Amino acid sequence: MRQIVGDTDYTILEPTTFDQACQSIACELADLVARKQHDYGQGNILAFGEYGVLVRLNDKVERLKNLLGKSKPPANEPIEDTWRDIVGYGLIALMLRRGSFTLPLSADEEAK
Repeated sequence: MRQIVGDTDYTILEPTTFDQACQSIACELADLVARKQHDYGQGNILAFGEYGVLVRLNDKVERLKNLLGKSKPPANEPIEDTWRDIVGYGLIALMLRRGSFTLPLSADEEAK
């Protein structure tokens, strides 16, 4: 299976185990979070820390609850994107806790 995420072209074998499926999704989401970090920067998260992440996460959960309760598909953003955002905020919260959120992006390092 071939998957293009942002500017990155991945050739991925169709997962045959739960572990491989987890790894495939984890890689996809890590790339998404890094690309979004490039656009947003650190300030929006560092301004409020974990509490800010919690508020953003709550917004996504409330959106998901609302969308799952409707019979029509969402008008603006697929439900899968909301799940991606929820996982992304989980990654960011763990990085804050572990002190790695402020590390430079590799794309920024390569540009130096």
